[in-house]
Amino acid sequence: MDWSKDYEIGIKVVDQQHEKLLNMINKLEGSIGKENVLKVMGDILRDLVDYVKFHFQDEEKVMKRISYPDLERHKKLHEELVDQVTEILIKIKKGEVITASELMGFLQRWLLDHIMAEDKKIGEFFFA
Repeated sequence: MDWSKDYEIGIKVVDQQHEKLLNMINKLEGSIGKENVLKVMGDILRDLVDYVKFHFQDEEKVMKRISYPDLERHKKLHEELVDQVTEILIKIKKGEVITASELMGFLQRWLLDHIMAEDKKIGEFFFA
């Protein structure tokens, strides 16, 4: 999946981080079919979770700085995603079968849905 200007919210640091997240998801997708796919996917997912946490902190600082009125609900959405990805990591670590297509579908849908439905509102508020 390629980055598109359509995904930009207009706040440079947030847009750059969103693009990096998409690139990390693409890297994960590129690991499918490789040797030791579960280990590689687990490693990339751990990196992704770490970066997501960093990104969420930055995004929440931006929302706080601009007095974004829906900050608390947005933070809850962030917490839910981290919990969901952490659950997937635990399943992989336990050896449970998670298909690559399920994982990729979840991550791609989440990122794009979250940007388009939630993060766009931050940009709209900022530039209103």
